[in-house]
Amino acid sequence: MNWQQLDSLSYQNHLRHLPPAHKLLFGCVLLLLVLTGHSLVQLIVFLWMGVWVVRYAHIPLRYHLLFLTLPLSFFVAGLPALLFDLARSGSSAIPADALVTWKAGSYIIFIAPASVTRALELFYRILGSLSCFSFLLFTVPFAEILQVFRRIGMPEIITDLLMIMYRFIFVLFDTSFQLWVAQRSRGGHQGFRSLLRDVSMVASQLFIRAMRKYQSLSMGIAARGYGDSFHVQSLRIHARSVRYEWESVLGCLVLILLESLTGGWRF
Repeated sequence: MNWQQLDSLSYQNHLRHLPPAHKLLFGCVLLLLVLTGHSLVQLIVFLWMGVWVVRYAHIPLRYHLLFLTLPLSFFVAGLPALLFDLARSGSSAIPADALVTWKAGSYIIFIAPASVTRALELFYRILGSLSCFSFLLFTVPFAEILQVFRRIGMPEIITDLLMIMYRFIFVLFDTSFQLWVAQRSRGGHQGFRSLLRDVSMVASQLFIRAMRKYQSLSMGIAARGYGDSFHVQSLRIHARSVRYEWESVLGCLVLILLESLTGGWRF
């Protein structure tokens, strides 16, 4: 899945007719529940958002899972720092109920139950948060998100910057992919030293081409009589759905009740 597919799916999903403000409010409420709730609520939000994205919005399951997998790779990369602790042999910092211990000279590397619990809590929170972001990205086009931001009073300079940044995400990914294909077709990326050299060349060329794209964008905006802000028009007429509104409201109330029964909020 590339970024163009993500953008096109947000315009073609089956929840496209719903008001974007309602979907943003729904996603933000669930995200707040995930950030302040316990693991059970976070897991339920993850599963429920999967139903909204895959079943209701008709987003292919592989795209939803791929979107979740890419950010989770950063969690996996940082997992050793969460699990493993280091202490000197005989130190009181080594718990008696350590799950695994390794002796490395005068030091002991161990995994404590508290570290596993902390990693699991973070994992559930990441899953729930990513599912909320997946719902928003796959069901609300970015232009409509900016329109909602402007209606709630966000300064126009911020929405304009967000629009330009969103546009340049596609430009950077397209340019980097073209440079990577060109290097591979010329026998690049062979060996670790060659890989480092090729990556540095991609980075330098990416900066140069991005600045050229920015210059072209500036000239195009000026030639079209740019004023104080961008104006994004939505030609889509949105319609409310009583069924989806009731499900979202009742579901949030059930999650709030469940959270209160499982120990209350964590701030």
